[in-house]
Formats: sequence, C-alpha cells, structure tokens
Amino acid sequence: MRDAERCLSLIFQTSKGYAAILYRLDPFALLRVFLPRQNRTRLISDMEQFQYCDSGSDEKGRRVAGSIADYFNGKMPEPPWPPWEWMDMRGLTPLQESVLKATAGVPYGGVATYGEIARAIGRPKAYRFVGNTLAKNPFPIMIPCHRIIRSNDDIGGFGGGIELKRELIALERDRARHQTLK
Repeated sequence: MRDAERCLSLIFQTSKGYAAILYRLDPFALLRVFLPRQNRTRLISDMEQFQYCDSGSDEKGRRVAGSIADYFNGKMPEPPWPPWEWMDMRGLTPLQESVLKATAGVPYGGVATYGEIARAIGRPKAYRFVGNTLAKNPFPIMIPCHRIIRSNDDIGGFGGGIELKRELIALERDRARHQTLK
C-alpha cells in the first residue's frame, strides 16, 4: 500500500478512558475520532467496523491525539480548532457539512439547540436532520456535537452517552467561567 493510501490508527489514553483516531498519512486527513471507552477491547472492535488501519502514529496524528487528551483534562482548545483542512469530509453532503460547521461555531462553554443549528444553516425546520447528522459526526470533540441540546433544555443524545455529554458541558462551562475570572 502506498503512503498516500495508508491509514493509521492511534489509540491513546484520556482521563475518561481509551480514545482513538483513524487518519490517512499523505496528505494528512483525519478520518474518524472515537470517544473514550473504559474497555480498550471494545474500542478496537468499534474501530474495526469503520475501516482497517495499521496501528501507528506520526507527528500530526500525535498532535491531534494530544489535543483531544488535553481537552478531556480541561484544557481549552487553541485556535484554529478544529483544523478543517485536516478533516476528511468525503462522504458528507454539503448540507451535512454545513451542520458540522455551524456546530463548530458554538463557543467553548456554550450550548445551542438543534433548532438554532437548523436556523443557522438556513433550514429552520430541519432540526431532526441536524440531530441525525450530529449522531453520525465523524469528529466528536473536534466538532463539538455535545454542545447541542434540545429546545426544552433536555440534554438529547450523544455517541459517548448522556452522562459523558453532561460531564463535557459542565467541564467546558467551569473552564470557560474560570478563564473569564482571570
């Protein structure tokens, strides 16, 4: 397999368990982010459902993994975040991509509703489409779908589980509040 086609998987430890990324080497492109799981074996099984990649890493892969691990330790991501040019959006429609970009615009420590994202993409009645798109978000944390809640303030769903979603919202709010007090 040529390096241009070579895919790597990198499993790394976060404060919430084992997380992983899949990415292409040349040109570098992030293919998928896997949220932390306590069970490494389950993470590996989940990864195999998407695409086979060799285990390994390079500088950019370690940088992305380090940023995600830092995030779970309460460190605010530094702009530009997410690095759009590093995310492989193939397989997404332009409308799905617009949902992800609008979601990425929700500030650290804030939340928005599915309806607000639908209005932001010019489709005010497409809140279910927004929810379905975010349920398939290939780049959780980098594209912060955990910041999107229901209009009745219910937490809504999340690939990492509702409890993790609550924890991430609280972590961000606390960190953002701490930053503004400085």
